[in-house]
Amino acid sequence: MFKRALTNFLKTSKKTSQKGFTLIELLVVIGILGVLAAALVATIDPFEQLKKANDANVKNTAVEFVNATIRYYTTHNAMPWNNDTACAGQTGANFVTSGQTLSSMMTCLSDLVSDGELKPGFTTVTNILNTIIISGASNTTVACFNPQSKAENHDSNTKYNQVGGTASGCPVTTGISTACFWCAQ
Repeated sequence: MFKRALTNFLKTSKKTSQKGFTLIELLVVIGILGVLAAALVATIDPFEQLKKANDANVKNTAVEFVNATIRYYTTHNAMPWNNDTACAGQTGANFVTSGQTLSSMMTCLSDLVSDGELKPGFTTVTNILNTIIISGASNTTVACFNPQSKAENHDSNTKYNQVGGTASGCPVTTGISTACFWCAQ
């Protein structure tokens, strides 16, 4: 009886030790998963996704600035650069066609913040403000930026030059153009 029990124990222990994957099987599965992961990363293109997210951020900032100037104009019947000489000094006499970055207009931005048209944190995102080019006149504002992502470069609204005029050859159908801008007006 003891011999039979020992034989049964040894048979079951051999069966349990043979269950599981071999090293080769595990390496094959890991290799297949690696190939699938590489294909997924190549399909998604994380750098393009980051560029698209950055472009969306810049676009929202440009639209918010234009909307703030419109609201300011509605309540004051003038743009900030018409009411504040310090702001007018920042924009320059030829503001309609000069095209300068939004970060160079901190006094104008401060006027919009103090008037409640923009949140105070708006002036702290200088990396975004540096990419937005502002043009305007006594009653208009144009905020443009040069998109970095392929998707935004191919967008039908990426058809302007840096001061909001229509540019020829825009939007581009392939690649990225440095002459085509997306503008909020």
